[in-house]
Amino acid sequence: MSDKLIHGVITDESVAMMRRRIGYPNPTLRTGFVDWPWNKTATEDSIRQYTHGYGDLNPLYTDPDYARGTRWGGVIAPPGYEWTMGIDRTPAPPADLNEETRHALRGVHLFNAGHEGWFYRPIVPGTMLWRSGVVADVQDKKSEFAGRSVIVTNEHRWWDESGTVVAVRRPWYVHAERKSVSAGNKYATDEPARYTEEQLEEIDAAYDAEFVRGADTLWYEDVVPGASGPRMVKGPLTVTDLINLFMGAGWYGYGFPALRLARENRRRLRGFYSLNEFGSWDAIMRIHWENAAARRVGVPAAYDIGPMRWMWLVHYCTNFAGDDGWVFRVRGEFRRFNYMGDTTWITSEIREKRIDPVLGPLVELTLKGTNQRGQENIRGSATILLPSRVRGPVVLPEHEAMSADVG
Repeated sequence: MSDKLIHGVITDESVAMMRRRIGYPNPTLRTGFVDWPWNKTATEDSIRQYTHGYGDLNPLYTDPDYARGTRWGGVIAPPGYEWTMGIDRTPAPPADLNEETRHALRGVHLFNAGHEGWFYRPIVPGTMLWRSGVVADVQDKKSEFAGRSVIVTNEHRWWDESGTVVAVRRPWYVHAERKSVSAGNKYATDEPARYTEEQLEEIDAAYDAEFVRGADTLWYEDVVPGASGPRMVKGPLTVTDLINLFMGAGWYGYGFPALRLARENRRRLRGFYSLNEFGSWDAIMRIHWENAAARRVGVPAAYDIGPMRWMWLVHYCTNFAGDDGWVFRVRGEFRRFNYMGDTTWITSEIREKRIDPVLGPLVELTLKGTNQRGQENIRGSATILLPSRVRGPVVLPEHEAMSADVG
């Protein structure tokens, strides 16, 4: 194509290459020229900026004076912040394996289709983390949107200097051949958002009424299975919202630096760049803020990034859990594209409560996000550990320790 975007083809050989990478880093998720963490050390400032980046005002994460009065004794980071951290300790593949598989699914577009995360310890100011990221699973998929596609699940872990695992995250990606949007595309009939004054007033009222449990402890004994949770709104989504997320979280792994650094990055990640409207090089990441670029990969308009929508579910869960609960697990499946201008309404239901023999008292939530078209654009679930009047405060879960040799 005229924009010099690389267009790869999914073949049996390429899928087999990716399967050989299980247990080793995904060659399509390379970090490029910038491979240092966005936050080498957690600070109150970076935690606050990250939290504000997805629209969260919870004082547990943003107000040191308030946080000192909680069980945590100070500011902690919300789940998800770990992705901004971590000195890379991913196991390197043997040289021959790397050479034979480094082009696996190269030039094939990635759509983040979901995240599931587990959280074991709070990140506090002064924390340094190490991380690893490897391919965990590779599955063929027949897609109405993209024809033949492949789902690749990656597993990321973060741990501290003692080897204690802080968090584990499994995002999965649909790898699909790049193609321009067509009338046969199932998303082609999605109309751009447009709001009346009354609809904007409804959204503003929902923001004003957003539920934050805070210090009002939710006890396990008071939970009623089948009960509906509060409704949360996110939107109308703007490019400004996306910029704020990147300001707090960084580029989520790839790294798309500026000017001279971009030139260095393009030497390593040629497939992540194409010619823009001026005939100059720019990162393919601009599909998230340029409609024309999005249409070139088969999406009708610019859309959000997966971690943003997943963090909306996390935000819902931390508001629900309050200061004394612990969000242990959050899963989010991205069901449709979330375009610029869209609004997502998040709702929940308490599916069950139980005393888990390992985790203790907990509740399981089902989560759902619905856009202004009435379409489900995210489906999720969460496990939240709760204090009990009988059993006492939440006990943080354990994870098998990583090697203490973290360099």
